[in-house]
Amino acid sequence: MTILTLNAHPDDAETMAGGTLLKWAKEGHRIVIGLITDGDKGTNDPLDTPEQVVARRAKEQARAAAQLGAEVIRLGYEDGLLQPTLELRRDLVRVMRQVRPDIVVSSDPTMWFRHGLYINHPDHRAAGQAVLDAIYPAVKKHSIFPELAAEGLEPHVVSEIWLGPSDEPDKWVDISDVLDEKIALICEHASQFDPAYTREAFTRMAARVGAAKGLAAAESFRTLRLARSTVQALARSNAPWNVG
Repeated sequence: MTILTLNAHPDDAETMAGGTLLKWAKEGHRIVIGLITDGDKGTNDPLDTPEQVVARRAKEQARAAAQLGAEVIRLGYEDGLLQPTLELRRDLVRVMRQVRPDIVVSSDPTMWFRHGLYINHPDHRAAGQAVLDAIYPAVKKHSIFPELAAEGLEPHVVSEIWLGPSDEPDKWVDISDVLDEKIALICEHASQFDPAYTREAFTRMAARVGAAKGLAAAESFRTLRLARSTVQALARSNAPWNVG
């Protein structure tokens, strides 16, 4: 199975889904980390140049990816100013047709606030919207971005989308056995996460998420399961429908 994460910044995949990615890696699945921006605004030091920040964060991401045995793909958009443009949609379609993932992991674009003290980064929301817009219907249609088909990039159907964090989760993953490894993964992004606070913060968050399902530590996601034909999938679905 191939899992592709598509998120705005270095560290987004690890903080949101690091435990789940570690479990997938241990099961032998292929993991590809897609970075839409290089995180060039990730500093509070006015003397840092964007080039210095990008180089630092690239090294951090490489160390984290090595722990997962993951590949890294960078799209190079500017941090802090991300928008769900057609250009970005085309680039995401290109990546998905190249990687051909079974599962795409990204940000829930409907998530605005977290924990009563955090406004979700607008790049996260823009990334999530752009990823969803790329997955349906562009990735699976020859007629959308035909120049990609001309490059030999054939349409592809993504089977599942996992979005997080979300106020409407329907999937919980027990990460009790890999929580320490998840925290170590996050701490590879040392320019962004102080180890003194990271362990406490992410242990507490994992416990809160897990409590909903009686788990000591968990990650949760809002998931969608897709098919080549949406109408056929709906005809076979036992899921409740909201009509009106």
